Amino acid sequence: MASMQRVTTCFLLLISPAAILGQSSPLPDVEPAATFVPAASPAGAPLQESERLQLTDAVIERLATDDGVSEYVEYFAFDDSTAASDARVRRAASASCKTFPGDSEWPQETVWDIFNVLLGGALIPTKPIAAPCYDTQWGKKDSAKCTDIANNFTNPLFHEADPTSNMWPIYQGRTCMPKNDTDGKSCTLGGYPEYAVKVTNVAQIQLAINFARATNLRLVIKNTGHCYLGKSTGAGALSLWMHNMEQIDFLPNYEGPGYSGPALKLAAGVRVRQVYEAADKHGVTVLGAISWSVGYAGGMITGGGQNPLAGVYGMSADHVVAFQIVTAAGRFITVSEDSNPDLFWALRGGGGGTFGVVVSVIIRAHPKINVVTAGWQIDASNNSLEDFWKGTKKFFDVFLDWAESGMYSFFIMGNEPKPFLNMRFLFAANHTAESYDKTVKPFFDFLGENNITLTTPHKRVAHTTFYSAYQATWGANSFPIGLDNTMAANRIVPRRNFQEKYDQTFALIKEHVSSGKHLLGYHKAPKEYANTNNAANPAWRECALFLITSSNKKMDHSTPEALALVNKDLQENILQPWRDITPVSEGGGVYLNEATVGEPDWQESFYGGYYPRLSEIKKKWDPTDVFYATTAVGSERWVVQDGEQGVQTQNGRLCRA
Repeated sequence: MASMQRVTTCFLLLISPAAILGQSSPLPDVEPAATFVPAASPAGAPLQESERLQLTDAVIERLATDDGVSEYVEYFAFDDSTAASDARVRRAASASCKTFPGDSEWPQETVWDIFNVLLGGALIPTKPIAAPCYDTQWGKKDSAKCTDIANNFTNPLFHEADPTSNMWPIYQGRTCMPKNDTDGKSCTLGGYPEYAVKVTNVAQIQLAINFARATNLRLVIKNTGHCYLGKSTGAGALSLWMHNMEQIDFLPNYEGPGYSGPALKLAAGVRVRQVYEAADKHGVTVLGAISWSVGYAGGMITGGGQNPLAGVYGMSADHVVAFQIVTAAGRFITVSEDSNPDLFWALRGGGGGTFGVVVSVIIRAHPKINVVTAGWQIDASNNSLEDFWKGTKKFFDVFLDWAESGMYSFFIMGNEPKPFLNMRFLFAANHTAESYDKTVKPFFDFLGENNITLTTPHKRVAHTTFYSAYQATWGANSFPIGLDNTMAANRIVPRRNFQEKYDQTFALIKEHVSSGKHLLGYHKAPKEYANTNNAANPAWRECALFLITSSNKKMDHSTPEALALVNKDLQENILQPWRDITPVSEGGGVYLNEATVGEPDWQESFYGGYYPRLSEIKKKWDPTDVFYATTAVGSERWVVQDGEQGVQTQNGRLCRA
């Protein structure tokens, strides 16, 4: 009761939106639009504190009788509410484009002010993260701040702490990059949204969705901004910044739909490292991404959740038992096997940002697990080129055996200064030192028998917990982001490529590396352990190798014209050979969260035959396309009019295709 009183008192402080938004007009004395609801939930776990503060029909009715806001209530009502304006809904549904700044339909300042009051002062006008590098409407150039921004631009935590910044600036439009030589140059919002809502409770999400729907605004969702395709950005948009919802509940005796046992309930803003730390603290293990800065409940889970324990427990999405979400109608609902099972199927792998806003997720937890970690490198500096490829060929000869044994890896191949294979992290889950040694012995025996030298010696460490092994590998590393000289892409390579087409597959690997391209590879053979009846790309079920590559960094990426040539090279020369040898019809595919935005036939490549069913679910739950994200389900009905920027960005008006 004490904690509830603290939150209530804090939330009901009246904040002057005119002051927040830099305006001077007085506003009516209106309270935030929220009320506490009971904690009980059909999800099988109590609602979290942030979930209990909601917008309800009773609150809308109160607003309709409040002299200060009654004339604006249609902007914030649920779409099935008597307070909603049918005329406004019809206009929004039939408009050819989403409302854009400067349009006559763009909400007036008073409306934005009222919106901010109802949010409790959570509305943030966007200031580009690198604005201090320029003389702009946001202030004079500050060289010291600019230098600090430039130095931190590859740090994911730097972007996570900003309401609107994303980690891949090409897709924002690169309209405000951090550099000190900016005299006479401009900094604009570009693909950044106009406003962000600093979300700390469900009521704010509901208000923002209702407001965006009523005004036909583009709506985007950002947690960390860890998006390779720009899904968390959008010119002229209103953004939901989920980063500050960080509650984690350990449920040792969870009993819910389809599962009884230990579980964790995770709010939308929780990152991967926080999940792993909480699980380790309570003596359990959970499945999640390798990058510690990734948001857990939204993009990672809705993308299927490829993970280093896949060889033991399968995909992360298989272990979800319930979601709490807010729908396009603004309603807060439970999604599970028993409640809204169609959405439960879709949200576990069918992509984020398009079916609803995930507020929290409940996931299974497993016992502590043994893991052996290892690393080594072979290259052509201490070996002849012939011996290097002989040793590398042996690695791929045993590749499927290692994957099927539950191993997961992270290795890099390239040819500078000479061809190399660097096994950065070999992650052998559910292995002891003895079982690991037995599995890898044929490979290392072959190297010894053929006098093939490892440049970096083979070292292995046995761990008794997942978290210890994780910290020794990816937990101690950070992937560089914030770069605009590369565009990522990937391919899921099925087992049959190591069985029926092995010679062709190895020949392509050799050609790929020898011609100057690089690849980052993973062993991965997901097991069927939990609830696999979900929308995760079927290619994951057939996977042996997950391969990530990128555009040619030696090519100029600086202009739209150059970027178009780079993208053409990426699609035709780098990716097409892999598409040809791993067609979707034979188990190939693409992971939708680390892909190229220009992937042809993306519905098949990303969703593997599930797209028609996902599209029907999208139309049922979001018939007017309140939610849009590039390459997400339903996005083919829209196009971003971004002009000629060389590759699809989010720097433009969103209009119907």
